[in-house]
This record gives sequence, structure tokens and C-alpha cells, in this order.
Amino acid sequence: MARHQRLRLAVLTYAVVVLTPLFVVLIGPVDRDRGFWIEFGVALGFIGLAMLGLQSVLTARFGGFSASLGQDALLQFHRQAGIVAFVLVLAHPVVLLAANSSYWAYLDLRDNFLRAAFLIIVLVALPVIIITSLWRDRLRIPYEWWRLGHGALAVLIVLIGLVHITRVRHYLESGWKQALWIGIGAAAIGCVLYVRVVTPLRQRRDPYVVTSVEPLADRTWSITLEPEEGQPTSFAAGQFHFVTFDRTPFSIEQHPFSVASTAAEPNQIEFAVKELGDFTSTIGEVPVGSRAFVQGPHGSLQLPDDGARGVVLVAGGIGITPVLSILRTLRDRRDERPVVLVYANRTIGEAAYRDELRRLADGLDLTVVEVIDDPPPDWNGERGPINRSMLERVLPPDPARWHHVICGPSPMMELVERTIEELGVPLDRIESERFDIGAAGAIGRRATSIRRTVLGLGVLMVAAAALFAI
Repeated sequence: MARHQRLRLAVLTYAVVVLTPLFVVLIGPVDRDRGFWIEFGVALGFIGLAMLGLQSVLTARFGGFSASLGQDALLQFHRQAGIVAFVLVLAHPVVLLAANSSYWAYLDLRDNFLRAAFLIIVLVALPVIIITSLWRDRLRIPYEWWRLGHGALAVLIVLIGLVHITRVRHYLESGWKQALWIGIGAAAIGCVLYVRVVTPLRQRRDPYVVTSVEPLADRTWSITLEPEEGQPTSFAAGQFHFVTFDRTPFSIEQHPFSVASTAAEPNQIEFAVKELGDFTSTIGEVPVGSRAFVQGPHGSLQLPDDGARGVVLVAGGIGITPVLSILRTLRDRRDERPVVLVYANRTIGEAAYRDELRRLADGLDLTVVEVIDDPPPDWNGERGPINRSMLERVLPPDPARWHHVICGPSPMMELVERTIEELGVPLDRIESERFDIGAAGAIGRRATSIRRTVLGLGVLMVAAAALFAI
């Protein structure tokens, strides 16, 4: 099944899972004489709560999800769906208060202090989640602490929401209806526990050891891990793992690193890491012999067997890491397809694996096109940055028949994706990943399609709420 078909099926499943509990509450005798707007506001709350519960499923790091749908797609959908859920949940009290001012009692600390306090917490926590997610970088919030707080607030909101609807009880008089909604909340919280408790426990049973730390290029390091004992983690070329360099896998420091080594020999995992953030600035100081914990694999940046004429790889900077894994795997599997690699860097000193790429060209039908933004005076290759005219010059004459893998800085990826789409390459033959929830800001056709899909889902949810209220 093509990826766009899998995405459509996933979206349909999502809509069914969200809306089914809403209409299930109508089964049996229910007082329906409160008027359209009150019922509409109630339905918005039910839908928003169900969507918030599903948010944790999208980020629970189930490897099959990201491999099947794509990490970019999951992150973009999660972010956009979170905004829709935020709007629906906040619309719930707004509509109710506009329809009947007596609902202010729910927020009156004098009427019922605990109930009002917890509902006010929700009304404050929701904007905090959205604001810190959209502008985390501007607010300079470290990713690990943002992720921890994001998950904690989400669990708190879902818990308060479940207590709220079960105590109001208007539609949940029956025990089985309450059990249904409690099950939704339990699944959401279970996904958080899966990430924070179950997964680290599994990792603790199968630790890795750092066997080498070597410089690759300017501010770029190669780190190799091997299983301390037991079976290694298998992966597909181009995928990534979350890695914790610590004495315990329960550390909040978990870093997504792409694998550079061949998938044909999973006993040894090599990562190439560039000094970019707080942790990676000291990556070269990781002691050889220290423990590491690996969780994964994740991602869809891999080559499907789709009968493509050949493979085009476009890498920028540290984006060479998953590309090298693909090249090494193609070599070890004696793949005879032609491969074109476009490898861009700011300077020669920042280009990693240059010597190995030359050696790989001897074992593969590989053409390497190096692109340097600031080359030395004697440089005879392509000069960057990558642009459309350069791509038209170096890509094969029939790019639509080739499979394309793109990894690097977001601006480069956007340009390359847009260019090859305009050259006729179908989306199902373009693989790209950004490993960042900010990928929701991408402007490529796939990202635009996801945003439109979520907007359509939002319209569907409002229509379903109106239908519920009639």
C-alpha cells in the first residue's frame, strides 16, 4: 500500500475513534431538552477530550507508526490536531456560557472550590501547551524539559477532563459509558507510561556500550555502539534511534540520532553527530566504555522496493548520516541500481565521510556530486547553495522514475522537495524527515496536504457536534 493510501486510512481511523464515543453516549434514555447550543457545546467538549487523548498515541514512539506513515507526517499531524483539539476544548465553556450564564458556577471557587480550581487549571494549561509548543525556540525552553512538561500537562488535562465528564454524568449515567471514556483516558495515559516507564525498563535489560568516539569533520563526531550482551537492535537503512548516554535509561536526555552504519550488520551501530545543541556540544567527550541505551528504530527514511529506475540521495551537512547508511547497505547487498548522491556542505572541512564516499563509488554504480558553499580557491566542483538550476543539471534526465531520499537543513529540504515535485517526481517516491515537531511548518506539498486534512477534520468535528446537538 502506498504511503498516501496509508495516511488516508490512518486519518479515517482517527476520525472514527474520535467520533464513536461521542455518539455512543446517546444510547439509552437521555434528557435532550436543553437546547441546541448547550448540546453543541457539550459535544465540542467530548470531541476535544477524545482528540487530546489520542495525541499521546501519536507520540508514543511506536516504531511501526513512523515507519509506515513517516515521522514528518506524524509530527505535523500531531501538532495541527493539537491546535484543533485546543480550539474545541476552549470552545466548550465559551459556547455553554454564551448559551446559559448559570454555567459560570462551574468556575466559581466559592461554589465548589476543587471543581472550579481544576477547571481553571485546564483553561490555563491548554494555552501554555500550545504557546510553548509553537514558540519553544523563541522562549528558549530546553527540548527535554519542554517534552517532560508537555507530557505532564497533557496527562493532567485528560485526567481532569475525565473526572469532569464522569461527575457531571448527564450523558454518562450508565457504568459502561463511564468505563468507555475512562478506557480512552487510560489508553492515553498508558501511552505516556509506555514511553516513560515500559520502554526504559526494556532498554535497561539490553544496554549498549560505547566502543569508539572519533572526529569525522569540523565539529562532527562518529560514535559507535555495540550490545553489552544479548541481541542487537535491527533497523532499516536510513532509520534513527533515540539514544541515552547515561547510567540509567530513565534520564530525560534522549536524543534522536540517525544510524550511519549498514543495516546488513546490526551488531555495531554507528552514529554521526554534529555539535549543534547543549548536549551535542560535548558529544566528543562521551567516554569510551560508557553505557548507552538505544530505543528504536524509527522513521521512514528508507528505500522501498518500488521498482524505481535508480536512487537519488540529497544530503546537506549532517544529513549525510542516514544517506551513508543507505549507501553502505546497498553495497553490502550488492544492489546494482544506479545511485546519484548530491552532498552539500558550507565548507570542505565540514564534509564528513569524503574518503569513504570515494571508496563506495568503487563498489556501487555511484555518482557523487559535492556542493560547497564556500569552497577553496582550487575547487572545481559545484558551488552552493543548492538551487533549481543546479539540480536540473546534476539529476538524472528521468527523475520521476527514480526514488529520492532527502535529509539536511529544512530550507534545503524545502527547495529540493519543491523542485523535484515540479520536475514530475510523485510524492510516493520522495522520502524526507526533519526529526522536529517544528516540521509542521514545512511548506512542501505533503505538509500542506496534512494541514488541509487536519483542517478538514476540524470541520468534520464541528459538523458532528452540530449533528449531535440536533
